[in-house]
Amino acid sequence: MNPFSIINPSTDEEICQSDPDKVIEAAEKGFQYDSPWRKLDPAAHAQLIHKLADLLLRVVDYLAAGFPPGIINSVLVDVPARTAHRAVFTHAGQVCFAASRIFVHSTLHDAFVSKSVELAKKRIVGDPFDSTTEQGP
Repeated sequence: MNPFSIINPSTDEEICQSDPDKVIEAAEKGFQYDSPWRKLDPAAHAQLIHKLADLLLRVVDYLAAGFPPGIINSVLVDVPARTAHRAVFTHAGQVCFAASRIFVHSTLHDAFVSKSVELAKKRIVGDPFDSTTEQGP
């Protein structure tokens, strides 16, 4: 794949170049058996993830790069809420998977909860042989 420009949508200026091949290569290295990431203990993983979250919080306004509030709401609330909804309900408690543990920034909490409740109330529970059923009993 060829590198491509990452553009600031509010100014149309290039922020940086992204090289998909390098990104994929770095991700694959992280999954190799002898990678430094795999050798880290869970506490170290948590520290690094918290550091990433702190860095993202510092630049969240910049990353939002002039998008109107409706777009931000959609990206920061709707998409994660729908993803979390699928993750929580997909296995219907039949797989040992803690998809119900979701971290949401405090400024998005109420909107996220509202969207999650809306999606849960619309979920069709019923006969697993009915094609409109989303989840069996």
